[in-house]
Amino acid sequence: MVKKKQKQQGHYCRICGGRKANEQFSGKGHAGHICKTCMSALRSGRKPEDILPGPMPVPCETTRFKNLDKGGKVLLKELVTDAVTKYWKEYRQIPCPESFSELRKHLIEKYDQECGVLLKDEVELKNYLQTYTIATINKLLKEEIR
Repeated sequence: MVKKKQKQQGHYCRICGGRKANEQFSGKGHAGHICKTCMSALRSGRKPEDILPGPMPVPCETTRFKNLDKGGKVLLKELVTDAVTKYWKEYRQIPCPESFSELRKHLIEKYDQECGVLLKDEVELKNYLQTYTIATINKLLKEEIR
């Protein structure tokens, strides 16, 4: 049988970045995505930076793979090549679905750190990464044969 995907409960607070129960939001807080504690702190005159224990989460630009420009795709290709080469040297095998999923998440995070653009994890991106993973491994095998 197919496992059902767990639905996340509660709501996300934009200020503190936490996922909290429905009871932690007022009627207007649901729509504004601000929990009761953050709302009361804002009303008392404190800044959102004072409420958070750490730095404010920086909203990042999200984009689809097909909307990347040529330079973005070249950088992604270089990141894939580096990550797959490292994986190949460490494990000496083609990534299985679980490890490929982890590799894909790592590449999305790395691209976000490099460019400040968060890629949406979609089918086109997955196909692109699979294609260049296979191409990189084939290239590494050809170099070993020589």
